[in-house]
Amino acid sequence: MSLINDMLRNLEAKRPDDLARQSLQREIRSLPPEKRGQGKKLLLLLLAGGLVVAGAVAVHQAGLLDASPPVIAPPPPPATLIAPPELVSPAAPAQQASPVDAGVPADESLRLSSNLAVFPLPAAPVLGVPDPVAPPVPATSVRTEAAPASMPPGPVKIEKSPVAATSRDRADAEYRKAEMALASGRSGEALDGMRAALKVDPGYVQVRQALLRQLLDMRRMDDAMVVLQEGVDLMPTQTGWAMSLARLQLEQGDLAAADRTLARSQVYAEANADYAGFQGHLKSRLGAHRQAAAHYQRASRLVPNEGRWWLGLGLALEADGRVPEARDALRRALSTSSLNAELSAVAEQHLR
Repeated sequence: MSLINDMLRNLEAKRPDDLARQSLQREIRSLPPEKRGQGKKLLLLLLAGGLVVAGAVAVHQAGLLDASPPVIAPPPPPATLIAPPELVSPAAPAQQASPVDAGVPADESLRLSSNLAVFPLPAAPVLGVPDPVAPPVPATSVRTEAAPASMPPGPVKIEKSPVAATSRDRADAEYRKAEMALASGRSGEALDGMRAALKVDPGYVQVRQALLRQLLDMRRMDDAMVVLQEGVDLMPTQTGWAMSLARLQLEQGDLAAADRTLARSQVYAEANADYAGFQGHLKSRLGAHRQAAAHYQRASRLVPNEGRWWLGLGLALEADGRVPEARDALRRALSTSSLNAELSAVAEQHLR
């Protein structure tokens, strides 16, 4: 009995849930029946949309399969390539010698004898020995050809062609051999090499200077005069060569030739007092005292404190008959205190 009673109590306890469930079911109502044909239309629209989407996807995939990946072209090479340093040999620059300075110290080989002048003449310029010249280096030219724009980049063609040697280059080579011969004591070979260099390039001042120096040291005055004459004929602006040549001509007694030599280059020596004084001396020896006075006046204006030029002017004026002016010039010569004892005695003697 107790078991039956328990079951009844359990059923009784579950009843409120059943009632709630029944109430919920009462609240649920069925939908009204849909109209005929609407379901079919909706199905057709869904099918058509699916076909359109499927077709678009297929076309997109086909385009992706046919398209090839883009090709990135490499950047073109530079238009001009620089050749490696070992392919280019720098050309040796032609060395230019500076003109001769007419006011350099005296050369013993050109000193005048004491019986040629009443007072010492300006000393001839020293013909200095130039520095050795480096041997020429054959030059090469390099031409680079850039690849055309329409052609694919490739190796650049580099051509080397030797540059033709100039006359100065050939003269440098001869002079270098002459210097080597001179350093070895082969003076004859050295002179021949210098002459060969001047034959190739007669205007090479440095080589002519070196050749003259060697000839004067060897006391070969006739040969030196030939080289000097060629130089003055070619470059009358070299007043130092003109003075040296005139002095050698004077020592040989050819006063007229010495005067012509100086007159030819005078225009390039207007500011050279020694040059003007030398011309005054030659004119005095030739008896042209008025012209001699003009040259001495130019020299004294250039160097007013040099007593030799005032002494020469006084003697030239005296010989020309202009005694008062001569005495003034002689006194001016003594006032400079630059005359040696012998020249001071000459000035005082003519003032008495």
